[in-house]
Amino acid sequence: MVVSIGGLVMLRLLGPDFIDQRTIREVLLPLGDYAPLAYVAFLAVRPLTLLPGQVLTAVGGMMFGTLAATLYSLTGSLLSATLLFFIARKLGTRPMQRVCGSKYSAISRAARRHDFHFAFLACLNPLCPTDIMLIAGAASGARFWPSVLGVVLGTIPGTFLTAQFGSGLAQGRTMMTAVSAAGMIVSLVLGVVFGRRFYKEVNEAHAEVPAPEAEPARDLPGAKEAFTTP
Repeated sequence: MVVSIGGLVMLRLLGPDFIDQRTIREVLLPLGDYAPLAYVAFLAVRPLTLLPGQVLTAVGGMMFGTLAATLYSLTGSLLSATLLFFIARKLGTRPMQRVCGSKYSAISRAARRHDFHFAFLACLNPLCPTDIMLIAGAASGARFWPSVLGVVLGTIPGTFLTAQFGSGLAQGRTMMTAVSAAGMIVSLVLGVVFGRRFYKEVNEAHAEVPAPEAEPARDLPGAKEAFTTP
């Protein structure tokens, strides 16, 4: 993500004609009114391409402006989260158990208890691989609507800032670009701070998992009953 956005900045500095909002819109003219639909559709299947969503949001800000790109990106995030959730719920439970091993039960309890916060913090923190965290939550038994709502709400700050960053970059507005970049750094710090809470809870829950109690011995054939006094 850092390399890609840094590449966009360098391209703007070295070849401003390539990263110009008017030029980009002229390239999109053949698509006409279907350009936003094509953009949203690509974002919906973006996880299958392994491309970082932040870069596509920045490109959307270059193409459509801050507000439109934010709306389109949030719609694409909703669709992609729905796609990932049901694929993970169908195919990911057993692989998740094998990967997590003894920590699976703790992670599963935390994901079900805090499914909204799990998804929200995963999207708020740019260091977290959002797609993988959503897959992990779905495979651990998290509920659909709280998880998707957490994804959408957690994505809003970063989506707006990244779209504004791309729009300011394409328009050559240095102040807007700098403010957006500063906001992205702040969201990174906040995501790290709040994300530690969930990580700490998972580790504590794993440490507190009680050992399975031994089942009472069953009476064997021919065994004598214990003699008790009244």
